[in-house]
Formats: sequence, C-alpha cells, structure tokens
Amino acid sequence: MKHQLAEALHAAPVIAILRRPQIDIHACVEMLFGRGIRLIEMTMDSAGAAGVIRNVKRPEGAMFGAGTVTHPSLAEEALAAGADFLVTPNFHPDVIAISRAHGIPIFTGAMTPTEIYNAMAAGADYIKVFPAGSLGPKYFREILAPLASARLVATGGVTLDNAPEFFAAGAQAVGVGGALIPKRREDFAACAAAADRLLEAARKARS
Repeated sequence: MKHQLAEALHAAPVIAILRRPQIDIHACVEMLFGRGIRLIEMTMDSAGAAGVIRNVKRPEGAMFGAGTVTHPSLAEEALAAGADFLVTPNFHPDVIAISRAHGIPIFTGAMTPTEIYNAMAAGADYIKVFPAGSLGPKYFREILAPLASARLVATGGVTLDNAPEFFAAGAQAVGVGGALIPKRREDFAACAAAADRLLEAARKARS
C-alpha cells in the first residue's frame, strides 16, 4: 500500500479533499480520477464518510483515504471501512501506531519543527503541514534546511495561485479542498480545469 501511495504521489502530487460536500460525491470522485488526480481524501467529519470510503470505486492506481482522523477510534473506523490511507490535522502517536500496525500509510498533521520531528520519529510517512496558507512557502524552505528528509505536504489555504510556490519551496504534494472541489454539479467543468492547473504546476516544478 505504501509503495502504491508513493507511485500515486509521484504521478500526481495533488490530494483532493472532500469535506462535507454538498454534491454527488461519486460523480465528483469519478470526475477527479478521470482528470488524473490519484489521491482523494474524505474527511471523517463528513456525513456518511465511512460508507463512502467503503463503496467508492477506485480505478487502477488511484487511492481513497480518510481525513480529519483526530484520534484512534476514528482511525479504526476508517480502516474498517477500507481507507487506503489516513490524514490527520494533528500529531497523535497512537493514530500513527494504528496505521503502522495495519500497514496503511499516514499523512500526519504538524506545524512546528518539534511536531514535525516527533511525527517523523513516530513513523509518519508524510507530514501534512497545516495550515500551510498561513505559514507560506518560505516556511517550507526554512523547515527543510535542518529537516531535509521531511516529506512535507502543504494543506490548508492552498490555492491555484500559491500551489506552484509550495512545490517550488520543496513540498512533495499539496492537499486542496475549497479551491478544487465543486459546490454544485454545474461547477464540475471549473473543477476539471482546476485539477489540470494543479497537475501542470506540479509538472513544471519538477522540470
């Protein structure tokens, strides 16, 4: 599972975040996967999240995970539903331990150098730097100077305009919700265009 996640991030380093969506979730997921997004996260504070995680169709090479996993009971619920990965907004060593016991990759939320280091030491696969929009791309450069092995993912306040800056600053991926997920079915075309822009920004940052 961890190898599959690494391949998905390499191919498309954008995590689409579904938080309490008011649209046809399965149609939205199908559209995002169709545009080349490989990783989609459904936050556990969304109604029926476990059921969506259990039933959503994943094309080959794509993964569907659980977000806002703040404590161990939510981790167990998400894994029982078949989550392919976990995402947390906070550092909770017990949640990391559960993910490792199940062989499921985890993006652990952290902000300060101490939190980031402790999350890495506890076995987090990736560090979700949150709220990235408030901290800015410069913060990523400064963190990576002493913690060069940290695999950072920018989440919270990431937009179509600042995503390229986070990639340039060393973020291995970005997590995007409001700037990507449509609010109405009529917005699906704009969502598709946003996905294309984010993936193109990632490609340019690597070239």
